[in-house]
Amino acid sequence: SYETHCDRGRSTALKSLNSYEPYDRAADPLAPLSPPAYEGSRPGAARRGAVCALLLAVACAKTKPAEALHAGDFEVQLRLEPDPPVAGENMLGVQVGAGGKPVGGAKVGFVYDMPAMGSMAEMKGAGDTRILEDGNYQVTYSLPMIGDWGLTLAIEAPGHAPVELRFKVSTGRKGYTIETTGATSERAQGIAVSPERQQLIGVVYGKVERRPLSLSLRASGRVDVDETQVSEVVLKSDAYAEKLYVSKTGQHVKAGDPLLTIYSPDLLASEQDLLVALKTRNQPLTSAAQERLRLWGLSSTQIAELTSAGKAQARVTIRSPIAGTVLEKSVLPGSRVMAGSVLYRIGNLGRIWVLADLFESDAPYLRVGLPATLSVPWDSKGIKGIVSFIYPTVDEKTRSIKARLAFPTARLALKPGMYVDTEIEVPLGTRLAVPDSALLASGEHRYAFVKRGEGRLQAVEVKLGARAGDYDEVQSGLSEGDEVATQATFLLSSEAQLRDALPRWNAAP
Repeated sequence: SYETHCDRGRSTALKSLNSYEPYDRAADPLAPLSPPAYEGSRPGAARRGAVCALLLAVACAKTKPAEALHAGDFEVQLRLEPDPPVAGENMLGVQVGAGGKPVGGAKVGFVYDMPAMGSMAEMKGAGDTRILEDGNYQVTYSLPMIGDWGLTLAIEAPGHAPVELRFKVSTGRKGYTIETTGATSERAQGIAVSPERQQLIGVVYGKVERRPLSLSLRASGRVDVDETQVSEVVLKSDAYAEKLYVSKTGQHVKAGDPLLTIYSPDLLASEQDLLVALKTRNQPLTSAAQERLRLWGLSSTQIAELTSAGKAQARVTIRSPIAGTVLEKSVLPGSRVMAGSVLYRIGNLGRIWVLADLFESDAPYLRVGLPATLSVPWDSKGIKGIVSFIYPTVDEKTRSIKARLAFPTARLALKPGMYVDTEIEVPLGTRLAVPDSALLASGEHRYAFVKRGEGRLQAVEVKLGARAGDYDEVQSGLSEGDEVATQATFLLSSEAQLRDALPRWNAAP
């Protein structure tokens, strides 16, 4: 410390004073002209006393630390290395404190500049900041040429109002000249609200911190059939429908259940060809006839029954290919059915799709595979599914985006055509967030009141990203660790309006 260095200087001076050599008048060319004035005193003591005083002054002057600069609520000490600065590499030592304590983890920005002169354009550059211990920071910068340079130092730390120091240095001249030290406007300094008044109006603080955020996209949708679970019964030859076992739309069937019995002359002729080939034991013709029957739609079991019976069946029973619900029926008893006609359309309603309409602004967050929940009154947890497809176009009338949600466990309770509510969860990862209750809207802008020491709050404009529940993503304006008012913000805004510390409600953007 300053006192310790002075004590060391005094000790050195006293040692020099006490270890004098015997005075030799003849050898001293600066002998006093009036010897009586020195009688009774030590030889040369006056001259040595002056030398000791000089040593003491030099010792104290060299070790006296730089005076702290007050910028906002910061106490800043600066140190130039080398001093005076030179054209080339330089270093600025910065010590930041507040209330007698060091401030660590601050953001320190640095810019040097020289204004344009004549034909020479303005020169400007930035320095590299390195964080040391105990509130110390080291800025390295390179001056392109000799001359007068303006240096700007910006300091921002959680819990403190940001400040800016502007000072000048000259190559070849020691020291620096301070021009400005921080913002002095009421808006920059904030408003003073005593702790007692804060308690009276109910001010509560929350922290700005990094936390995992998840965005919920709510949308209404329409239940539809899962197209991958639909099968159609189609005839491949002309026929007549004789008897219907399934005669109602909406009827549930199992895989292999009989649907109808048909009579097909073409199918009957192919069966007779197979029986003739078997009797003649002509293997190529037998194989060709069996393959033709398979192409007509007969199963291997039906072909085996025909072979064992040895008699062509004039009527064939068509069976259901899958288990499900009859969605469409387009055949009547006794009607003629042309080849290629769809007799039945059967679908599994245990697995459904929901075609959800989302806002156009939700497009950046949508992707295939996101978890989705279908709200149903009989289950508080809802039915779980996923986003299986996102349609590539936007509805020009509603300006909405359509997404297909797949729910494999619908349990037949949801019918195609129903309108339902869905929710899609979008994990955003860990991001800097502020409680939504801390934000105050002023036109298109959002503000938060940041605690800047005891009894002082500052209105800070905040740029926001996604809103995730009770929290909003912070893109700029706030730093991690800042304390913001989460209650009584409207009363604080009224106080700030009166003191002109917050833009007016009707201020232009």
